[in-house]
Amino acid sequence: MQAAISEILGNIPKGRIFDSHYVISQLIKSHSDQYLNFASGITTNSDKTLAVHGQIGREITNFEPNEICRLENMSWSENIHGNSSECTAWKKL
Repeated sequence: MQAAISEILGNIPKGRIFDSHYVISQLIKSHSDQYLNFASGITTNSDKTLAVHGQIGREITNFEPNEICRLENMSWSENIHGNSSECTAWKKL
């Protein structure tokens, strides 16, 4: 998963703001096998999608503070279901 996220972050221009929803959509689009393998390894008694995407957000934080920095404010963007919700935002360094 880290290699896939690293590739996605590498394609974001420096100084740009992005959020978890963007990274997740790129994972599904361009790294679907890694996404599915990662998701299959997460067990939960509640919302599986929320648990998987929360863990992906935690994986993104592994790139702080050298490649990205978390922003104080949250973004408002569409999730994979097309529903708008708040989401962690970062800036590419």
